[in-house]
Amino acid sequence: MALDIGRKVFEREVRRARVEGRPTPTVAIVGGGLSGLATAIQLVRSDVRSFTVVEQSDGVGGTWRDNTYPGAACDVPSHLYSFSFAQKTDWTRRFAEQPEILSYAEDLVERYHLGPHLRLSTTVAGARFDEDRGTWRLDLEGPGGGDELTADTVVFACGQLNRPHLPDIEGLESFAGPWWHSARWDHSVDVTGKRVAVVGSGASAIQFVPPVADAAAVTTIFQRSPNYVGPKKDYPYRSSTRQLLKRIGSLRTGYRWWIYWSFEMRWLWFRKDSWAGRKLQAMFAKGIEDEVVSDRLPTGAVVPDYPIGCKRILISNDWYQTLLRPDVEVVDVAVTRIEPEAVVTADGVRHPAEIIVFGTGFATTDFLSHIPVHGVGGRCLADSWTEGAHAYLGSAVAGFPNCYLLYGPNTNLGHNSILFMVERQLNLVLQALAAQTRSLTGTSATSVAVRTGAYERDDRKTQELVARTAWAGTCTSWYKNASGRITNNWPSWTVRYWWDTLRIRPADFEVSSASRSTR
Repeated sequence: MALDIGRKVFEREVRRARVEGRPTPTVAIVGGGLSGLATAIQLVRSDVRSFTVVEQSDGVGGTWRDNTYPGAACDVPSHLYSFSFAQKTDWTRRFAEQPEILSYAEDLVERYHLGPHLRLSTTVAGARFDEDRGTWRLDLEGPGGGDELTADTVVFACGQLNRPHLPDIEGLESFAGPWWHSARWDHSVDVTGKRVAVVGSGASAIQFVPPVADAAAVTTIFQRSPNYVGPKKDYPYRSSTRQLLKRIGSLRTGYRWWIYWSFEMRWLWFRKDSWAGRKLQAMFAKGIEDEVVSDRLPTGAVVPDYPIGCKRILISNDWYQTLLRPDVEVVDVAVTRIEPEAVVTADGVRHPAEIIVFGTGFATTDFLSHIPVHGVGGRCLADSWTEGAHAYLGSAVAGFPNCYLLYGPNTNLGHNSILFMVERQLNLVLQALAAQTRSLTGTSATSVAVRTGAYERDDRKTQELVARTAWAGTCTSWYKNASGRITNNWPSWTVRYWWDTLRIRPADFEVSSASRSTR
């Protein structure tokens, strides 16, 4: 769905280097989720095999490997949830479920022969830029012990949804029954006939609560605030439709474009105080009040009091029906402590529970702060982000040459497919790799780094745009860090991001070469 400029430019430089007998950059890819696999695929398509994918899990797939809870599925239509350069052509339904997306990721490994490049069950304990040799050194920890991986370039494809967030609640360790986070679902526990407490009511909870409630004796949902939940227009594709989309490329491309543009127009909802947003908010509120609000479910428990879009808009066909069940209770009083057989809220009420499931999301705003990453002069990335994570077009940080982020700060979306954004970032990264390849030799290193001025200018522009969005409202969301800075979302049309990442701006980057020291 995008001009493949980056790959073509990089492929040309790779061919030229081979003719001239020069090396191509070695690349370390941190993360075996979809964005990490996409990076590997683009390297393979450019005829580069000198790369390693480091993945902490025992298999690829990232968030789609971790999240196996009942009902796990994507909220982006499936035919827009595969890469334009590595499409899955035979999706079984409009909104793919977790097993099918994981299967797509695993198929990419086989299709592009990525297996030999994978280092599974291996974590990155730290990364540092070796200025003498112009390389990145990654400290790895795995089953066989620790070792070091050296590469000319590092691409962090860790994503934003990889570290489950557990609230610090007094007494949790004293709970007598099993408990877990939704991203670490304990399939050995049967919830049938049990009293299940669910802490959180966000994107994961609206998917797993309905099947849990179907089996449990009582389900109690503890929520911080209600969400806007719209209908999910999901259905299995007919066999004839699947065959047509699989065999006729032009039809499949047209369908992808139709999905893209129908979702792209939803950006109108997310502009601060927009007419479209106010209209949609009023429709939501009226529908919920007419069909859901009751003595058991008062307005405050189901109708949000913040502008639509301030928090993620959710989609489900059975969320409100589940809340209306007599064996389901919604509690909007804060949880203060947990006892061996109960969850206790701030009003002193004890809510009996035999199982606790946390649907409390992820540590999304820290990005790479949990990994010690040191750049030029030993500068620590976490120290550069004391006010909040930010990166040039979500992809590069000043002072960290030959280092790139995918699904980085301010690239998340509320209205379209994140895979589109990843493709655009890769277009930029591949052009940077081309610039690195252009002057790389066996005895000299080439550094490509975003200039400090461009880095700071891009951040100012991004934050100015963010202030004009619904996300800047007074709600608490996973888009914001503790100080209220919006670190996660792209604050405009994705078409604008497409344009901004179309061609690398030479004035924004510094390319330098130096002899590799043998010290």
